[in-house]
Amino acid sequence: MKKIAFLQRKSTSEKILYSVVFLLFSAFALSYLYIFFWGVVATLKTHTENVLYPFAFPAKPQWKNFIEVFTLFTPKNTSFIKMTINSIYFSVVPAAGGILFCSMLSYVTTKYQFFGAKAYYYISFVVMLLPIYSSGGAMYKLIFELDLINNYLFVITAFGGLGATYMYFAAFFKNLSWSYAEAAFIDGANDWQVFFRVMFPQSLSMIGALFLLSWMGAWNSYDAQLLYLPKLPTLSVGIYLFDFDMQYYVRKDLLFAACMVSSIPTLIVFICFNKIMMSNVSLGGIKE
Repeated sequence: MKKIAFLQRKSTSEKILYSVVFLLFSAFALSYLYIFFWGVVATLKTHTENVLYPFAFPAKPQWKNFIEVFTLFTPKNTSFIKMTINSIYFSVVPAAGGILFCSMLSYVTTKYQFFGAKAYYYISFVVMLLPIYSSGGAMYKLIFELDLINNYLFVITAFGGLGATYMYFAAFFKNLSWSYAEAAFIDGANDWQVFFRVMFPQSLSMIGALFLLSWMGAWNSYDAQLLYLPKLPTLSVGIYLFDFDMQYYVRKDLLFAACMVSSIPTLIVFICFNKIMMSNVSLGGIKE
């Protein structure tokens, strides 16, 4: 009853505004659904149909394209399964490790007083401002000297604990009440227990959003992989190379099939994390 009464109190201008916003967001969402639907339709067509009739439905659905992508999609002589494993490894590990290290560093530098604690915030800010053209050469030389080119240990470069992720966590922990930690210390908890059992779990909503963004960025990235991991191609690199080879090996149906299959993990991750991202986190009633 209260909800109905609240809706009845809206003015005409508010109803018009909400309707316009709803239509805009609906159109935006439908545009994404159309792209995905068109990609599925293109996958079910032959290469000739994709070239001659790009917006038509397939005369006969080619379901075998989803199977052939696992056997014929082999850029750099790397199997689809191998590229999938590389994609999972080079996206999940850097995203999870980067968030963990950033959260720990931001917690220490905001909640503990020591010399140089505030400097990390300004260092992160400077790192974000540096263009890739000025730092790319030095970065490549450093990674080359550390023998991380074509090395699975390349993921440790994401564990620096700086950048935008650090600043997000620094802002969160700076405004988080220290009374939670004091109560835990009184009960006999040590510093590690306070962080992992009391303070860190309160940022789960933000962690879900940051992990999803970091994971999607790493999953879809191909520039860094082409530069540092040319012999360990991921799915994004494979699709890029296969698209480049279209001038020699013409199979657009196979290319669309690879794109659709590679998008499935993204959908699964979003389904798993959307509730955490959209939920509200209550921090209790402690005030300082």
